[in-house]
Amino acid sequence: MASLSSLRRDLNQQNAQVSELNDKIQRLKKRRSDVEDIRRELSNTAGSNAGEVNNKVRAAGSNLDKAIKHSGQDSRLQSLFSGKIESAVGADSHLTSADSELQMELADVNRKINEAESNLAAAQRRVSALKSAIAAEERREREERKNK
Repeated sequence: MASLSSLRRDLNQQNAQVSELNDKIQRLKKRRSDVEDIRRELSNTAGSNAGEVNNKVRAAGSNLDKAIKHSGQDSRLQSLFSGKIESAVGADSHLTSADSELQMELADVNRKINEAESNLAAAQRRVSALKSAIAAEERREREERKNK
């Protein structure tokens, strides 16, 4: 059987690992939250800005239509505004690329969280086993002293 001091040293090491893994998980969860916030803000900002721009384009087109009542000129003037509608995140290739990168980062962070949580569970099982081994060794030593 392992000595009591060796078991206690192992227990201290495992407790330190549990603490480190808890800290790592908290940092990763904070990172995940930050990335989710950035992704949500990107989508909200792009959608809001696209909506504002589109409203102005439509208003300008409507004002132009009201101001110029010449038949034959309307379609040519309206063509100035066609294709000028802004896109939200899903329709803009640069924004889609940024969103895709953020999704990949989220997947990576989630994978790391799962891995750290698995390692934490294993470390906690080792701590429990070491505590049981220490208790058994202490009982054995007490019995040994009692029988002398």
